[in-house]
Amino acid sequence: MEEAKFAIIDVETTGGGIKGNKITEICIIVLQNGVEIDRFVSLINPQREIPFYIEKLTGIDDAMVEDAPTFETLAPAINTITKDCIFVAHNVGFDYNVVRAEFTALGIDFNRKRICTVRLAKKLIPGLFSYSLGNLCTSINIPHRDRHRAQGDTEATVLLFRRCIELDPDYEVISGFLNRKSKESFLPPHFKSADFEELPTNAGVYFFKDKKGTPLYIGKAINIQKRVLSHFREKSNRKYALLQDTHSIDFERTGSELLALLREAELILKHYPKYNKAQKNPSKPYKLTSYPNKKGIQQFALHKNKIAPVSLMQFYTHEEAIYFLELVCETFNLCPKYCGLQQGVTICNHYKLHTCSGVCKEEIEVSTYNARVAEAFNFMKTYDDSCLLLDEGRDTGEKSFIYLKQGKYAGYGFIDAKQSVHKAEDFTPYLVPQKNSGYADRIIRRHLTTTSHVEKIILKEEDTFTQDIFERWVS
Repeated sequence: MEEAKFAIIDVETTGGGIKGNKITEICIIVLQNGVEIDRFVSLINPQREIPFYIEKLTGIDDAMVEDAPTFETLAPAINTITKDCIFVAHNVGFDYNVVRAEFTALGIDFNRKRICTVRLAKKLIPGLFSYSLGNLCTSINIPHRDRHRAQGDTEATVLLFRRCIELDPDYEVISGFLNRKSKESFLPPHFKSADFEELPTNAGVYFFKDKKGTPLYIGKAINIQKRVLSHFREKSNRKYALLQDTHSIDFERTGSELLALLREAELILKHYPKYNKAQKNPSKPYKLTSYPNKKGIQQFALHKNKIAPVSLMQFYTHEEAIYFLELVCETFNLCPKYCGLQQGVTICNHYKLHTCSGVCKEEIEVSTYNARVAEAFNFMKTYDDSCLLLDEGRDTGEKSFIYLKQGKYAGYGFIDAKQSVHKAEDFTPYLVPQKNSGYADRIIRRHLTTTSHVEKIILKEEDTFTQDIFERWVS
């Protein structure tokens, strides 16, 4: 590592995160064996107006960069001076990605190993109140002149990096940060890599939190660790701002993806995190109704944004409604035409369903067809039953359950996979009651009507389930 070259870099920009951000000034100081061997400093014409708040912060205004070279002009020199160097910056995720974006806009692939002096200082100089460049320099007595100018900030970062080398003379920590398998280069600057390794690899919800522990963002995932890692690799301005504010990441395992969806919706409503997009109120549902037509055939119809008769079912998207109607049509050998799947045809000819009861061709009696529709009605009524939805638990030997009271979400819990569940009293000690909401109803309805094999136990006061039925559900 002694022979390695480190390009310590700072850029000033037009502001606005990473995407669309343009460089107004750059300074590069190359170190080898702790000695400066090269330096490059220049203002850059961003070819756009510099916002007033940036001008006040950096002192760089439009007049100063009017005659400065563009990044395209300087790109060959910047590429050359940083070639075979390790890219070092204070909060490297910002400087590196802004520089890389400028090269990408020119059709050049800029790819360097990188080290963040925020994370390096946290590792080698732990326990400080703040690791911003200004506060860090003050804490460890490093002179920091011309703050918020590229050369002043780079010179301070050089001194900080040299101090870190003194504390890591064998480059053990630095080498660890450069390991391809290490996540140090893209973790948020305030987030510990050890905490990342503790994130689970199964389903649940996760919380990005600020330094006070307030949730900034809440999400759900089938694999929490993998999903969190994908956030770290995103380059949007909003995601960059989130990661800068993140000091810790908490989680809640659910085992079940369905339960993760429900918990995410509940927790967002509870905390209203700053970086979650506002949840839209569920749109008015499609309502499924039935009526006897002129021939006396019981026919299904979907209504939206209208005052409909008492509905048999409701769906929050047209696709879910069609999926369910196709399922009912096929299961009970009904006619696509009279299931609302085809319109304007005399005889059904559905693209997907190639069997028909024959009622549209008058091959069976209307009464026979309507008897099949009655069976479908009874099937639909089961969606309003009180029941348990059983799914995977957080660990082996455990099952999660979701409790629906008369078809509405009422809570969740976890039970031993070997535990018998015969009636409500068997699961209520483990129940975490929850209030239903439009969001929860939409999630539950989507799961019930678009999942082919929903594992559920119908709950009625008089029900007593045999052991073999329960084992079928938990196996």
